[in-house]
Amino acid sequence: MAAHAELDETKTTPHNALSLPRAAEPADETDVMREQLEYLIGHATDPGACGCSECQRYLRVRSLLLAIFSEPERKPVQQLAAVPMAA
Repeated sequence: MAAHAELDETKTTPHNALSLPRAAEPADETDVMREQLEYLIGHATDPGACGCSECQRYLRVRSLLLAIFSEPERKPVQQLAAVPMAA
């Protein structure tokens, strides 16, 4: 009986007491993000990308992750007006 209680994660308790399963540990955020990214890559790289919301999500994530590798936008340099120096 004890082996069965260990398998279904319940505690052995007196006859009229309540027995609840233990709460699962929270997942590591990095693992969850990696799993989601793998899912999106797998979905969007299948032949004939469908353009669904998952494909759009993949494109948004991809652009955010690759933004660091793109060339920064060049802004025109404004020339400062020549200001005479006070003596």
